Amino acid sequence: MTSFLQDSSSITNASITNTPLESQARSILASAIHSIPSATSSYSYPRAYNSSNVDGVVDSTTLLIAARTLSKLGRSDLSWDFLRTLFLGQSSNGFLPRLVYLNHTNTDNKQKFEGAAWSDFIGSYPGPKLFGSKPPEEHAINPSLDAETKVWSSNTIMATPHHATSILEIFYLSNQTSDDVDNLSIFYSKLQNWHTYLHQQTISNCSDARHANDTFPCLIVRHPLETEIDMKSPLWESALMNVTQIVRDKKWNSGMSIPKEVKDSFDYPGDDIYNSYIYLLQCLNEGNNNVTSQNHTNYTKQFCPFGMIDVGVSAVLAKADMDMLMIGQILADKNHLTRPTMDEMASTKARTNRSMDMLHALWDEDRGSFFNRLVTLTQTDDGWYNSNATMPLETSIAYNFFSMIDPMLNSSLVAKMSMQLLQRSGKLSFNCGSYPLWSVGGCTNNSSPIIPLVNYRVSTGFIRNGELGLGAYVSYGLLNLICGLPNSDESNLTNCRENLDFADAFDGASSLPIGNNIMQSSRTAAVVLDLLLPTKEFAYESEPPISASSVIFLIAAELVVAFAVGVVCLVLSLNLMRRANADEEGDEFVQLVNEHQHLYEESEDDEDAANASGIGAWSLELISSMSPMKWFSRNSASANNS
Repeated sequence: MTSFLQDSSSITNASITNTPLESQARSILASAIHSIPSATSSYSYPRAYNSSNVDGVVDSTTLLIAARTLSKLGRSDLSWDFLRTLFLGQSSNGFLPRLVYLNHTNTDNKQKFEGAAWSDFIGSYPGPKLFGSKPPEEHAINPSLDAETKVWSSNTIMATPHHATSILEIFYLSNQTSDDVDNLSIFYSKLQNWHTYLHQQTISNCSDARHANDTFPCLIVRHPLETEIDMKSPLWESALMNVTQIVRDKKWNSGMSIPKEVKDSFDYPGDDIYNSYIYLLQCLNEGNNNVTSQNHTNYTKQFCPFGMIDVGVSAVLAKADMDMLMIGQILADKNHLTRPTMDEMASTKARTNRSMDMLHALWDEDRGSFFNRLVTLTQTDDGWYNSNATMPLETSIAYNFFSMIDPMLNSSLVAKMSMQLLQRSGKLSFNCGSYPLWSVGGCTNNSSPIIPLVNYRVSTGFIRNGELGLGAYVSYGLLNLICGLPNSDESNLTNCRENLDFADAFDGASSLPIGNNIMQSSRTAAVVLDLLLPTKEFAYESEPPISASSVIFLIAAELVVAFAVGVVCLVLSLNLMRRANADEEGDEFVQLVNEHQHLYEESEDDEDAANASGIGAWSLELISSMSPMKWFSRNSASANNS
């Protein structure tokens, strides 16, 4: 496996801000780029940490952020390569997993391999073994290109649907060459399958989250891994209470040893919550072997006691549906062969409205905030779980700001959410420490993590909704925190300390990295670079209209074709006339033969005489009548008379 690309100097050597922050982030991102070989090519991806313990694990969240950042750095070629690797995990029904695992095993020595091992855990990540070796047919991914390279996935845990938004922005940030347009077209088809899965199989037959009386509520999240909420968030204590109760009552144990890398993570929630996490994962896996994905929501309702409508996932889907419309419009304006039809565009528009309505259904007018909603499940006597309602999870967490990812919020909602970010007291206050953004609000004495991914999402969301000042406040607060500088306007990023920590989380009070095993995170490095470097205007050029010379050429070509068609028609007409005359003359010949039939018919009595005379039985009159000159004179006379 390559630890870095040969041309990584294009990432590390360049600098725009000339700050230690930029140079170190570039170095971490470049060193994270790895590849797994195959018979025909190689699969490139960003390794999550500067550790070989996570080799072969492709985290969709990390990859999409890194791909966008690389396109911003002028390496959209690597971005498209990353995406091709990620979409190796797409199922036949369009499903895209949160995690993809790559393994290249030597055929001569099965013990020697590169990439992910077939195990329960890989570093801090769940391993491919936890998801089973035989997913159902509709979740089967495309076969590997060769016998040595295997592709596995988290086939029961879907990815947060950032894909369409990331792909559109990667195209905007690229040079928009013909290759970039072709790549946009290729992934548009794959995205169509993905969004069809989301709308037809994940949120099908659902009702409004607030007024669900007859049908099962929109079910988006079936496991915490399908969100971007950290495992230690207080949200999970209430959201997983049914699962935790089952684990306690049954004294359930996974039978596996939780590795040190998992327990050293900044967001390890403790054994009770983590056992619930594993129990729910195994529940989904067992159900996945018995039902089709079309029935996943019913199965979850019946057997797996968890379902949640997540603010972040809903907002991401609403934004992604809107960006699907934009991708389709670009392909149409580029006159691309795979541009969508009018019916496809209308269907995408309907999906956009649907997902936006679902997001707005999570708004709590009384509290002035967005909240996740938990599906209220009641266990029946036969052990099934039934529900037709939801309840709000009124937990004050920064992930509620993920609603800002969708820029279609009205101004009053944006204003109310902005006030929470500036308040220093109250349950929904988040201006708690020297640096934004604490992942848990309320500004209590207890410190809360500051998570770069959360700051990145919230900052981007405020900017999309026109709150440029708040967006800059959140982003520059994070950059100052990592740099070790005071969070003030006087701070200059050129004065960063020398050795920087690009951790997954920092303590809100001490500003130090959190976790027992601090590693440099390529996701945090990509986030820093994306926030630090300027973004060009998101625009594209439509294909120009056909030039005058091209029009003249086309007209001339059409005239040539028309003339050729005319000549062919004329020749065919003449041939038909000749055939008609020939048929008429043939008819006259047959008539003459019939008229003189008696001249050459032989009676049985005269048979011997006929044989003796032979051809002499033919009369001179008949021979004269059959003369071609005779026919010609007849036809001429007929013509003169007419």
